[in-house]
Amino acid sequence: MGDQATADAINEAIEDPVPHMAGFPDTTAELLRGLYDADKDKWHTEVEVRELTGEDEEHLASLEKKKGLLYAEYMTALLTRAIVRIGDLEIPNGTRGESLVNKLMLADRDVAYLAVVKATYGNARTVHVPCPECNTMNDVTLELDKDFQMKYPDFDLKKGIEVEISTGTVRLRLPNGQDSIDTSKSSKTDAEINTAMIAQCAVWADGDRPDSPMGWARGLRMADRKKLVNALLEVEIGPNLEEVETQCASCGKDMPILLDWVSLLFG
Repeated sequence: MGDQATADAINEAIEDPVPHMAGFPDTTAELLRGLYDADKDKWHTEVEVRELTGEDEEHLASLEKKKGLLYAEYMTALLTRAIVRIGDLEIPNGTRGESLVNKLMLADRDVAYLAVVKATYGNARTVHVPCPECNTMNDVTLELDKDFQMKYPDFDLKKGIEVEISTGTVRLRLPNGQDSIDTSKSSKTDAEINTAMIAQCAVWADGDRPDSPMGWARGLRMADRKKLVNALLEVEIGPNLEEVETQCASCGKDMPILLDWVSLLFG
């Protein structure tokens, strides 16, 4: 190496003496609606999570053996362990933490869950999937920010949605974790699920709440019930878990991948 080249190399080393390290994954995320704190008349919208450990994995594996465990209950247990705080509200393990986590609407639970995946693995998540053509196992790296685009609402989530039915306007909030658990446990038919969901998600002004929300929901015309249920189902927000297109490294055939949330974390 010539004198000038040597000098240039030394100067470059002096100017940038510290090696570049990969940054730690962000452990916070902005919720779409968050939690309302009635005591402070405030919405808490930032969630902070931590990476999962072997202890968490063992605990969650033990829950999988529980007979009749609902997916929503499993997700509540996972998020309660992984969420550190929501805004100013600390999330402790146990019943208190589960109660707060269950108040998050379903899309916000997905936001928090994706944040847990990022905190645990970073933004790049490598999964092992077999090719449907040749059955060769492939290592596929997903870019979580890119492959799971966020869908945002076109209305104010804090106010909910307004639906015009034959008797007037009904305001609905979007379902949360507790709604999902309660309706699954108390309802046996789709009609009963519809009744429970309408009753739990309807929001009334002070003094307008019926004595029996379930009775009110049962008494609605069928066409009105369908309109209310469809209004809830048609809202698509939060991280979008879409099919990822890639090719098999062995045979070159197209290999679409669609993971569920649990496989994204534990698969």
